[in-house]
Amino acid sequence: MITANNTMAGHATRQSTGIVNLLLGPVLVAGILSAGNANAGVGDGPRAYQLAPVGTEVVTVIGVRQNSNYNLDGSPTSPAARVEVTAMAFQYTRVIDVGGNAAGLFAVLPFAGADGTLLNGARQPSSEGLGDVIVGGVVGLIGSPALNPKEFGAYKPGFGFGIVGKLALPTGEYDSSKAINIGTNRWSLQLGTALSWQFGDSMRPGEVTSLELTPMVSIYGDNEDPNGGNVLEQDPLYGLEMHVTHDFNRMFWGAFDAVYSAGGATTLDGVAASDDVEVIGVGFTIGATLPRGTNLEFSYGETIKDDLDSYDDAIYRIKIKQVF
Repeated sequence: MITANNTMAGHATRQSTGIVNLLLGPVLVAGILSAGNANAGVGDGPRAYQLAPVGTEVVTVIGVRQNSNYNLDGSPTSPAARVEVTAMAFQYTRVIDVGGNAAGLFAVLPFAGADGTLLNGARQPSSEGLGDVIVGGVVGLIGSPALNPKEFGAYKPGFGFGIVGKLALPTGEYDSSKAINIGTNRWSLQLGTALSWQFGDSMRPGEVTSLELTPMVSIYGDNEDPNGGNVLEQDPLYGLEMHVTHDFNRMFWGAFDAVYSAGGATTLDGVAASDDVEVIGVGFTIGATLPRGTNLEFSYGETIKDDLDSYDDAIYRIKIKQVF
């Protein structure tokens, strides 16, 4: 199990006939995917850490539309506030050999626009621009041999285990006079493990069914120039992501997605907000493997349990991937 998030490889003459997934962490746009994406039932996404041939390169374009009660930095808003986000991200991933195991290195460049609305209908100033750049990697430790395309096509999958790390840098647009920002004005680090059970005779499209579990913890630096205060701190956010995937045929596959998140309470100038969360989200994903290494994927997710308020968070995500 390894590589990166949600990209299926094309033909064997290009890279392989198997599935390549490119890592897109839950910190896509200043936290929209750390709190919102995970809480709304999408998370990193199905087949996010599957084996891929060494040398594979993938460029991915991601579009996201989300309606939630989470700020872009991953902290919960007032129960009376709603945040609407439209985001686009560009991601590059390369699979390399690390000590005989496959590993995926990646970078994500996000852009977004966000608007907020209070329960009384009062709109907050909008924000748009560059989000926080994300860099990271995933290294397979068990069931993730470094294979060339020919070896990959004949590989029989099974149990896989790997480690994941993602660092979000405070590069995004930020204005402390605004309650809603694209940038977070702080760093965040996500660490986790990726476990998968692959059922099938090979990794070729049309032959894969999988069960995937991904426990994660997100650790946040301090924002020393927050809106309405001097220092914003946030406790770690813990999460567990689960996906059950199945190939319907050589072109189409689908997945049931579920996520659980807990923790993440914030403190502003030493005053605890008591806004830690416990959230359960569910969703589904439909993917299509097209000729010449092009792949499409659509995901929808929503919350079914959220301690913050009675709103149903929802997210729509589209990915277009090109394998080289």
